[in-house]
Amino acid sequence: MSLNPLRLAVALLALSTLASCGPAAAQKPAAPAPAAAPAPDPRLERARAAMDSIGFPMELRDGFESESARFLALLEPVLADLASDPMRFARADKLVALPEDYEAADLALLKPLGVAVSRDDHRLRAGAAAALAAMSKAAATEGVTLVAASTYRSYAYQETVYARWVGELGQERADRVSARPGRSQHQLGTVLDFDPIDNAFAGSKPGLWVAANAARFGFSLSYPRGLEDLTGYDWESWHWRWLGLPAATLQREFFGDVQHWLILFLEAWTRV
Repeated sequence: MSLNPLRLAVALLALSTLASCGPAAAQKPAAPAPAAAPAPDPRLERARAAMDSIGFPMELRDGFESESARFLALLEPVLADLASDPMRFARADKLVALPEDYEAADLALLKPLGVAVSRDDHRLRAGAAAALAAMSKAAATEGVTLVAASTYRSYAYQETVYARWVGELGQERADRVSARPGRSQHQLGTVLDFDPIDNAFAGSKPGLWVAANAARFGFSLSYPRGLEDLTGYDWESWHWRWLGLPAATLQREFFGDVQHWLILFLEAWTRV
């Protein structure tokens, strides 16, 4: 018996409809909901707040925003150093003074460590002294001698230094080349001036070597050329501060290699 083509088509359509409404269709899983956006990293929000509070330059902010994971990876060991040794990153500048009686407890003589010195009594904090000894040894292997010409200075010693500059130049000019007592980084015990203490150092063999290599030993130039209005001091190519390798690396990659910005940022981080 032949089937009517129209009836056959209707029957097939009915079977298809029943199949689509069967148990298998009822068990078909629903499409997954869109994934929620990850919550903002609170460390990044805190870093942004710290940068906002110090007027951090926008051209440097761009690098931070585009490489935030790298920034946080470098920041972590710096924050550990800050927690264990806050005075390593303390401010001593035109606006913030150290206590008159501050003297680090771990000052060490440099000469016994093999560092060339202009005076036998030159001292730095233990970490800075060890880093300088390592840097001096590395320089020596390349035929370069680094000489420490000025290191830790007490508040009282800085009084005599500043008074001498005022006598020679007058107070306004002296304030561009010398720190007032309590405001000298030298009192921290992590700063040294290389010989010679003038900008002839920049073009000398030791000066060129230090500029190229100091960061890998944790040292940072405090008063760069062209940033006098920011730091408050004239360019001092001979004046280097030890911050440790993690901080020196972070400074180079994300703070325009400007110590001033890094120190202000870390201070702001502790209060935001």
